This record gives sequence, structure tokens and C-alpha cells, in this order.
Amino acid sequence: MTVFIAIAALLIVGALLMVVPPLFGVGVRRIAQEDAGTVQAKTALGVLREQLADLDAEHAAGRVSAADYQRTREELERRALDEGEATSITLAAQPARAWGIAVAVLVPALAAAVYFATGTPDGLDPVKVAGNDGHQVTQAQVEEMVATLAERLKAEPENPEGWFMLARSYNAMGRFKDAAAAYGELAKRVPDEAQVYADWADALAAANGRALGGEPAKLIDKALSLDPDNIKALALSGSAAFQAGDYAIAVTRWERIVALLPADNELAASIRGGIAEARTRGNLPPMAAAAPAAAATGSGLSLAGAVTLSPALAAKAAPDDVVFIYVRPVEGGMPFAILRRTVADLPLQFDFTGVPSMAGDRPIPAEVAIGARISKSGNAGARPGDLEGAPLTVKPDAKRIDIVVDSERSS
Repeated sequence: MTVFIAIAALLIVGALLMVVPPLFGVGVRRIAQEDAGTVQAKTALGVLREQLADLDAEHAAGRVSAADYQRTREELERRALDEGEATSITLAAQPARAWGIAVAVLVPALAAAVYFATGTPDGLDPVKVAGNDGHQVTQAQVEEMVATLAERLKAEPENPEGWFMLARSYNAMGRFKDAAAAYGELAKRVPDEAQVYADWADALAAANGRALGGEPAKLIDKALSLDPDNIKALALSGSAAFQAGDYAIAVTRWERIVALLPADNELAASIRGGIAEARTRGNLPPMAAAAPAAAATGSGLSLAGAVTLSPALAAKAAPDDVVFIYVRPVEGGMPFAILRRTVADLPLQFDFTGVPSMAGDRPIPAEVAIGARISKSGNAGARPGDLEGAPLTVKPDAKRIDIVVDSERSS
């Protein structure tokens, strides 16, 4: 417990040392970021899925004992987070001591709040983790799992979920050039996703000292052409305009974000500060103090129901096979959210309430497709031999959904 807290504290202090000093420096441009807290969760989810797949294979081949397999699997699954996509927003402005103090105070508090809301606080209690023989996933193991995922994608490049996880993993590790390259590969597989281009632009900018001109600007324009209301793309576009001294455009982009967010949203309050500075620099009239913000439409899912396995296919499913329950657009594409279970859990009840979306700022449509797949490989991407239940078209708040896994995938 003490070691975990010490490491977490050091990571937070390290992050603050990178972010806070520029906010106090004279003539240094301010970079204010809001992270919804799910990047770390996505990274853990992606790499641990791959580790679980390898563990399953080793166990099936008889190279791992049943006791070691069960202990390691429980440890890995305890760390896996069924989280969705996080949104990182970047705004450029001049140094501001007040904001520097706010970042220094709020970042540790936010990190603690996110961990206790989505993490596994019981993992800090030695009594509750007794019997695990101290087995932990180290940083070296995480890096190894990310490298394994990268190697698998060389052999299986047509796997958008894999590229998404790899890009997020690289981004969380600070390997921004590698993250940008992974986003480039993801964009080839899902060319119509605005969020992918916005994330790609952000990674490129991070790899080049936060400069948003050139290629990042082109990617931002592409994202906005696909979705004019993509919050991250609007924020980056405003930052690029601010960097170029085009304060009128910066104000236009950022005020659009304020109109899309709830009035009491913390990000909206931060953006208003940037807008005020851009207006001052551009000799523009101040923003109306009482300008109303648009009500949030929300993008959560509350689908609930049950998944069962057809008796005719029971012999083809092992208890440890992974069950993915996914929600995606009716016409196909990147999932909005995924739940992960095992065949041993079947028949099972599911509920997507509180599961964050993996689609960034993409709104949930009036109808979605929900289905289930038993993956023999442990990967979210479909493979021959997987067992599936035909996707059902439902409303995003539908209840009592019955999904029957009753077919075997041939290709």
C-alpha cells in the first residue's frame, strides 16, 4: 500500500512539474489540459486483454499450472477497467499564476477521485489481497504487453480496436510519435471518425512541442469536416488559431465549445478564461457574462438485458473463453462501449449504465446495435471460430434485451 501511494504521488508530482512551472513563467505560453480520467483505464484495459489472451493460451497448452493460472488471471482481471474513451482538451494562452495554483491543487484531488470512483481501492488493503503472493503487474510488464500488442498488429493489421488501444497506450506512456503513427493506422481502418483525427493531431502536436501548425492543423480541419461539434477538434482549432495570433477564430471555436457544454461544467469555466484573454489580445468586445450554455444531451448508455449460449454450441465454448457484449452504430463501425465477461458467467445479466462511451464526443444515435461474441482468441476483433449472437437494433435505453449466442463465425 505504502509503495503504491508513494509511486502514485511521485507520478503526480512529476506530471505537475511538467505542467505547472510554465503556468508561472513570464512569456511562456500556457497549456491547460482536461483529462476525463479514462486514458489510464483504456491503457490498462488494452494491454491487460492481450496479457489475458497470452495467459489463456499458455494455460491451454499446459505450460501454466491451474493454480498459477487462476491466481494470475484474478490479479489481471482485478486491474482491468471496463472504461470508455477519454477526451483530452488543449487550450493555449499566456502564463497565469492563478490557473497554475488551481492545477497544482486540483490535479491530485481529481486523480484521487477518479481512482476511488473507477479503480480498485481494495487493492491497497494488504488483508484483502492476501493469498495473491504479491503478484503485481510492473511497469516493465506493461511495456512488454504493449510491445506484444504492437507485434500482433503487424500480423493482424486490420484490427481497429487493437490500433486504438495501442495508440492510447503509447500516448499514456509519453511516446507521442509512436502514438501518432498508431492513430494514422487507425484512421486508415476507420476513416470517418472525427475523434480519431483529433486525437492524431493532438499526439502529433505533443511530439512537436505543442505546435499545432502544419500537419496537425490539417488533421484538425479533417475532424471538423466530419463533425463540426467535436469538442476536442474545436479546442485544438482554437489553440492553433491562438498560436497563430488569429484571436477572432480562437474565440469562435472556443465559444462553440461553451455552447455545447453545461453551464456548470468545469471545462466550460476554464475555456471562458481563454476566451477572455483571446478577446483582450484581439481587441474584441468582452464575452457576455450571462451567456447561457446549451443543455447537455448526454451520451451514456443504459441498455440492460441477458446473454445466453445456445445448448447446441455449448460444447464449442470453454469456461475461460471471453464474452464481449458490445454496442455499436447500426451501420457498423467503432463500438460505443464494450463489456467483458467469460463463458463461465453465462447465462449472465448485463447493464451498460455508467459504462463510459469509447466513441469520444460522438453522440449516441436514436438506435444502436447490441450483440455478443464469444472470442476464442481473447481479442475484441472477430475471428473465424468465434461464437456470436446476431446484433439487435434497439434504443440506447432499452431494457430486457435477450441476446442468444447461436452461430459460429466462419470468416
